Amino acid sequence: MVPHLRFPETQDAVAEEFITGELVSREVSYSEFVQAVRRYRPSDLLPFLASYSADRERESMLPTAGHWFPWAISAIAKESVLRGNELRDANIDIVGLKRLVHLFNVSSDVVPGQSAASLMTQIAYEQLPYQESIYEEMARTHALLVHTERGQTAIQWEELLGLGLDQAMRASHILHAWIINNAGRYDPRILDMLHFQEVYDKIAPRSEIEATAKLLISTISGLRQARTGADERAPIPSRLERYAFNPLKSQPLVDLGTAGIWAPQSMLVPRAFLGSNLYYRGLARWGKAFADSLGDRTQRYVGRQLALFEGIALYPEIEYEKSKHSVDWIWVSDSAVILVECKAARLTLDAQAGGNSLVTVMERYLGTARSQIDKTARLIREYHPAFDLIPKDRPVAGVVTTAEQFYLADTPFSGFASSAEVPATTLSLRDLEFLVGLPEAQAVSLVLDYAHLQGEGGRFGGAFSEDVMKRRNPILKEAWGHYDFLVEHGPKP
Repeated sequence: MVPHLRFPETQDAVAEEFITGELVSREVSYSEFVQAVRRYRPSDLLPFLASYSADRERESMLPTAGHWFPWAISAIAKESVLRGNELRDANIDIVGLKRLVHLFNVSSDVVPGQSAASLMTQIAYEQLPYQESIYEEMARTHALLVHTERGQTAIQWEELLGLGLDQAMRASHILHAWIINNAGRYDPRILDMLHFQEVYDKIAPRSEIEATAKLLISTISGLRQARTGADERAPIPSRLERYAFNPLKSQPLVDLGTAGIWAPQSMLVPRAFLGSNLYYRGLARWGKAFADSLGDRTQRYVGRQLALFEGIALYPEIEYEKSKHSVDWIWVSDSAVILVECKAARLTLDAQAGGNSLVTVMERYLGTARSQIDKTARLIREYHPAFDLIPKDRPVAGVVTTAEQFYLADTPFSGFASSAEVPATTLSLRDLEFLVGLPEAQAVSLVLDYAHLQGEGGRFGGAFSEDVMKRRNPILKEAWGHYDFLVEHGPKP
């Protein structure tokens, strides 16, 4: 398993790591940070960032790893790509970079009256994705988007990517390994070296590596066009620019012409085929059909995970009237009935940024799910014949599963206060994958502890001990095996 990176817990850490140079003690606007980035030519700054992030990634695997701020490096790279120009003469060095990181960390565009939910949501979505182990994310991508059960239609990733999703992900990890060991640079000439023939024979064909690199590479002009397109599809207020779409997340390799091809934030390379990047690629190609498929796949995936509990009594959704259905899964234990509703949706970019849509989006997804849980609970209590097999003599609680993290769900900072009848909690698929590693009785007890009427029981993801998080989920372990080269040559799950 890829080790967790180490990050500082406070802004003071970056000041302590400063080598020299003037520190800004006051809060600055995000635009001031952008202007500081624009002092440097992209052709100088982007390669410097690439080398820096590659070094930090390598060091992060050592016990003596220091702190760094990968989200800040991503922001610096984004602003250099989108707003930098070559008519600058400042020379970037480590002191200059650390000053940019510091300016980023003290920058803020907090507006009067901004809610705690808005502020905390911004921070969570900016920082936490960089702190999640890529093992679960990569394995889940296969289990959710490639694995196809009877009655399902396979997603034609070859039509969209030019090669299979498994192959693209495998090649992206090869590229990542080369990049972090080559000062953040992707040099196509390395593919011609004789000793790389063994890579093609044992790990992945050259054609797959080249095809994947092509998907990940863009020019500065291309990245700016991608950002313009994103703004047209889903504009967010200028005050939220810090959290706006970063085109490097889907195309992390920047072609600077004669200056080479660089990964300004090397961590983005293996993540380019995960999560929202694939969601938006698929949605752009297949529209609603893809979204519907993802909903069905998420529901089935939750069922597969819950079925890992030994001897579980698990019922799929029940059609109690024509075209009317219960929650997606009903989990019956000796001590409770757990109603499980699955949501494949994700927060919009504006909601992740703590924008005006946060409350509405949370209500749309979590509120709708909890209403469905309440409806099913009423039908069970009222002895509807469709639910005869469901016991009526034990507590009822709900679980809302989300395909991606709703980091602040069920906390006072979620922006959503439930008015539901049944206590419930929210689990991401990542949370669920850890939950099913517990004995069923312990898992039920944990769900009941975190299930609350108003949805302020605390973030479920913090419920697991280090020992629980070290256990290997069987479904993820099987999925990981499909990246066969990793079993012998790559990071171990």
